Amino acid sequence: MRFVPPSRSDRQLLLVTGSFLLLAAVFFLGVIWLATIRNESKEGPFYIGVRGALERSISKASPLYFANPSAGDGFWLDLEDGALVALVIDRPGEKDCVVKWKEQRDAYVDCHDDELQAAGLDRYKLTIGPRDGSPKNSVYVNLRKVFPAPGDEAPA
Repeated sequence: MRFVPPSRSDRQLLLVTGSFLLLAAVFFLGVIWLATIRNESKEGPFYIGVRGALERSISKASPLYFANPSAGDGFWLDLEDGALVALVIDRPGEKDCVVKWKEQRDAYVDCHDDELQAAGLDRYKLTIGPRDGSPKNSVYVNLRKVFPAPGDEAPA
């Protein structure tokens, strides 16, 4: 088998195509960087939705999980005595024991397979109200402010 070197037009095509791919990659990396830098620099609470829609969604199905926009742990949004609460996903006192919602058991379950109620979980500061032109029932969660669980609930 004989090796045939690429022609001049083949090299030009490869160079032009490669250049466009490189520019596209730089563009998309820039978009991703801009989208994430805005959330990392935001010190205060972040918007998660409108109260009525969130309450209806939780009532119809189950608690909602929200990812942390700054790449840390997320949180569970649930209703407790008719009010929205943002629950920390780690079991109180155990940093690496994640609490998950198990639909089949209708309960939160920790890493030891123990069931917990929302009252037994720490919570983040949640505020409802307008901010920067948002609707009056806007829901904001501040992941920098943690409050202890209101009840000293042992696993069920």
